[in-house]
Amino acid sequence: MIIDNIKNYFKNNNSNKKYLFIAIVGFILMIVILLSELDFTQDENRKLSDNENISLFDYSEYLENKLIKTIESIDGAGETRVMITFSEASEYIYAKNDKNSNKITDNTNDSDYDSEYVIIEQNNNDTGLLLKVVEPKIRGVAVVCEGADDPVVQQCIYSTVSSVFNISTARISISKLEPKEK
Repeated sequence: MIIDNIKNYFKNNNSNKKYLFIAIVGFILMIVILLSELDFTQDENRKLSDNENISLFDYSEYLENKLIKTIESIDGAGETRVMITFSEASEYIYAKNDKNSNKITDNTNDSDYDSEYVIIEQNNNDTGLLLKVVEPKIRGVAVVCEGADDPVVQQCIYSTVSSVFNISTARISISKLEPKEK
């Protein structure tokens, strides 16, 4: 009913059509401005920051699953289980502003060192500027597989694990998987 009255008004008044056009364009511009103020990247940034803060358990599980697939693809290895241990957790390195000042007085030389973290605003929160994440150091790897009694398979597993994780073979244990009872 109201819409019909508006349509009739503009049909009868040709001079007001330009005002209608200006009003519609103005309304569209207001909607565009309001939409531009919304932050659509917030969810995307949240996903990235969640990935940065992956837990040690998740990281271990990820590496173990990749290693299982790799070892099972070795001819003769068969079904495989893996356990990875770490000597420390991930280390987060943040940017710092370092200030070093030397004060020379009569016969003394005093030096003053000051350091503060670089703070940035991200998603309306203050946070440190993350430079890099140092992944946890692997302490050892235990491999249990069906083909562990074959020396050739053992050597392939030692070589694979050692080269993938850059650890010595002394930190790798390989044992035979006990057959399942039927």
